[in-house]
Amino acid sequence: MAGVSYRFALDDLVVLSALDRTAAAEEDLFPLMDAIGRVLVNGAVERITVTNVDPDGVPWPQSFRAEVFGGPTLHASGRLARSITSAPESREVTVGSNLVYAAVHQEGAIIRAKTAKGLFFMLADGEEVVVGEVTVPRRPYLGISTAEREDIGDLTVSHFTGLLDGGLH
Repeated sequence: MAGVSYRFALDDLVVLSALDRTAAAEEDLFPLMDAIGRVLVNGAVERITVTNVDPDGVPWPQSFRAEVFGGPTLHASGRLARSITSAPESREVTVGSNLVYAAVHQEGAIIRAKTAKGLFFMLADGEEVVVGEVTVPRRPYLGISTAEREDIGDLTVSHFTGLLDGGLH
């Protein structure tokens, strides 16, 4: 080549080291998945204890107990909120609850009596009721809100930027 030129190759040890760290981290994203899990757990707990809206911001149907006594709909005892956990792995994170009734509140359900005697229960106001079935409306608390999606994006950028910056200084 005539004139002048400058050749760049990825053989600089600092650059290669940063790329190696990034490639290795891509195989095991456990720290990032753990951080994302905390964001999602906090979001679910906030929906249960404070906002009573689904991840898209749609308000839940208010429970009879909340109508009568006030307070958040799914937070009478606090047990559901305390049960929300995350299980991070190298490339994913699972967030949820192991409580038997957790799925009923997330997805909604129709609970039918198994016998002709019906379902017997006491309402929050003390009234005793016998019915053939009860419809529990969906009140999704698990999911990703717009704010959580932004937080996850920031965490991801920060995670990989930190890996690259670690070898370039």
